[in-house]
Amino acid sequence: MAKFTSVPLSTWLLGLVLSGCSLCHAQEITIGEIPERSKSTFQLGTAVNPRGRTLLCDSKSILMDGKPVVPVMGEIHYTRCDEKEWRRELLKMKAGGVTIVATYVFWIHHEEIAGRYDWNGRRDLRKFVEICKELDLPVVLRIGPFCHGEVRNGGLPDWLVDGSYKVRSTDAKFLDQVQEWYSAIYAQVKGLMWKDGGPVVGVQLDNEYRGRWDYLKGLKDIAHRIGFDVPLYTRTGWPTLTSPATFGEILPLYGDYADGFWDRSMKDMPGDYAQAFVFRPSRLSTVIATEQIPNQTGKEDAADLAYPYFTCELGGGMMSSYHRRIHIDPLDIHALAIVKVGSGSNLPGYYMYHGGTNPTGIQHTLNEKQDSPATNSNDMPAVTYDFQAPLGEFGQVNEQYHWLRRLHLFLADFGAELSGMDAAFPVDGIIDGKGEDKLRWAVRSDGQSGYVFVNNYQRMRPLSDKKDVRFTLHLPKETLSFPQQAMTIPAGQSCFFPFQLPIGDLTLKYATAQPLAKIEHEGVVTLFLAEVKGVPVELMLSADVTVDSSLPFERTADGVLFKGLRAGKDCVIRTKTSTGQRVHIVVLDEATSLKSYKIQTNQQEYLVITSGSLIHWNDEFSFEQWGESVFDWRVYPAASFTQNGKKIRSKADGVFTCFQVSKPLTSVAAKLTKLRDGGALRTVGMGQRGVAGQPSDNDFAQAAAWRIDGVNALKDPSNYFLKVTYEGDVAHIYSDGKLVEDNFYNGKPMYVRATSLLGAKNTLEILPLGKDYPIYFHAAVRDKLSEAGTLLQLSKAEWVERNVLNVRLLTP
Repeated sequence: MAKFTSVPLSTWLLGLVLSGCSLCHAQEITIGEIPERSKSTFQLGTAVNPRGRTLLCDSKSILMDGKPVVPVMGEIHYTRCDEKEWRRELLKMKAGGVTIVATYVFWIHHEEIAGRYDWNGRRDLRKFVEICKELDLPVVLRIGPFCHGEVRNGGLPDWLVDGSYKVRSTDAKFLDQVQEWYSAIYAQVKGLMWKDGGPVVGVQLDNEYRGRWDYLKGLKDIAHRIGFDVPLYTRTGWPTLTSPATFGEILPLYGDYADGFWDRSMKDMPGDYAQAFVFRPSRLSTVIATEQIPNQTGKEDAADLAYPYFTCELGGGMMSSYHRRIHIDPLDIHALAIVKVGSGSNLPGYYMYHGGTNPTGIQHTLNEKQDSPATNSNDMPAVTYDFQAPLGEFGQVNEQYHWLRRLHLFLADFGAELSGMDAAFPVDGIIDGKGEDKLRWAVRSDGQSGYVFVNNYQRMRPLSDKKDVRFTLHLPKETLSFPQQAMTIPAGQSCFFPFQLPIGDLTLKYATAQPLAKIEHEGVVTLFLAEVKGVPVELMLSADVTVDSSLPFERTADGVLFKGLRAGKDCVIRTKTSTGQRVHIVVLDEATSLKSYKIQTNQQEYLVITSGSLIHWNDEFSFEQWGESVFDWRVYPAASFTQNGKKIRSKADGVFTCFQVSKPLTSVAAKLTKLRDGGALRTVGMGQRGVAGQPSDNDFAQAAAWRIDGVNALKDPSNYFLKVTYEGDVAHIYSDGKLVEDNFYNGKPMYVRATSLLGAKNTLEILPLGKDYPIYFHAAVRDKLSEAGTLLQLSKAEWVERNVLNVRLLTP
């Protein structure tokens, strides 16, 4: 019999039975008592705001007004986004389930020249935070002084790293400069702390610091003395400090990535990246910033385990450096998030959640480069910081936005209970990402109810279907086995299954579908479940319910059993409990569940199904699609909408009310005229940090070039983006000689704003890519290079219109 451990221990038994599979065997777990939440002994800031609301954290989670919650934190850099778009993009983040906004405050973006501060335009921190306040989005400011974020010198100005100061130390001369910097930041956000009624709930001090504790404690003291009196002071929990931290002063937050641009390897998934796809009790990752922090051991400080398990850097995507061209699959990000929540994290925080564009510098471009004075390990693009994030550089929706939103809807509705559920892991389970024969799984439970988390996905390594899976859970008061018919977990799936889930007065004993959201309306509680594609839908309800459903079911000794349900908008189970409460269960197919948004307005919650993105404010709904002219959406419970004061026609679609509106696109062809062919391949040398060096401006004399015409024909350039599908090494786009967009080729298209191309002369230049360049690419590009020898091709250029439909919800 295989042995299991749990962190922490509990008194219930849990087993997983995998029958009929030669690779699998019965497994069982014995777990001790689950400890109660410990009251906070943290020495943090003022937790009460003027309205009497409180924000605290205990040993397990954040407590809002005394109620445990599982927030979602998403990073966006205000200096990397057009200030005119902050509000819309923040609303997109909120619609995606983000409940806390994190942002770096890069010193070099505001004081590139000593004594000359710039807080204007996209650098207007106060305006950004005020918009967050308007949208009821709490903010964590990552105030440095060192940030990294792929910014020149890690965000430190050149004048600070020229040798005059001993940076990131307790040297008095340096800390005097830090005090001036913190004071300048505070002057921008004064009156916007949580205790003042503002949104600033936390500050992060420095970033990825591996020195002595007294430096971080000194930063906290400076910040607090200046006025940063906030409920949460944080630091990155990696790497391990060289001296012990004083417990309770600063919360350690953790991270992990599916892959990294910083690695020096030419291989797929080097080092320990595979561990990101395995449930495990360790919070530490050993793969972050390995070029700056080598030889990370992953050894945790035992005292840090008494803090809640929060993250601030789950990779929402990944940048490409010149020497390592990462190509992210959206399922990489979904699986990473499922694994971290299943491993016990009670705050998923994404870096980045929204991509951006580097601001223009006065003396230099503001990107990290090998030839810059400090934090110069990688050559990064000068302009783009798209990050392949859930929301891209220009707010374009990438596929993981939908996968993550589905998880976030669950955390919003079920996080209070989940936060008290500890994680259990099999001792003989896969811990390094190298095993294939075993199911990767973990359980979170409070000893009565909980969730079985499963991940059968790993980046760049196809896993096999796991057949004949059946769970047996030995709980204190009963033994629960499910499903009745053993199931197959398909390759590529990441999911979780509930057991003993209370829905109002009803108990869902188990389901082989994933909880999505709850809606309450006119005395009816409706639970929405999401199909796990490839897994037959089976669920069991407690025996004491009356069922009014056309779907087949049977009453067994254990409860009311539904098997072989066909998921969809009309897959509805209507029940009434012994207390008279009506509870409905709707099982949505996977595709529909990924289009789900939950909206609350006028004291009523709605589940809205739509493609693209949806933002709302009060009763105003704004649907956004790129390159699509037909908007359709479905709403539960029933509602009515108007467009320009005219009521929109509707029809029934299962439990939903369906609407459709067409808004034609303006057809404009992109006009690119070739100016010259590409020249000879350049000799790619190694930069001063030992990896391939990016091309210089002079190297672009060998680039193929095209003139871009027709921008003036666009009706509203602010809603158009040029999508360029190409093959090559590096692409640059210029307007009147100024570089306005760049791209290190990784197999994906590049985009540029039409508003960046309003000059008299716009050009696209692409350098040829040689097969012997010392650059990492994923297999698809490697194969093309191996066959062709050289890649240089402009496959397609097209204008993509951002189509927006604004409608108004009619109040009952």
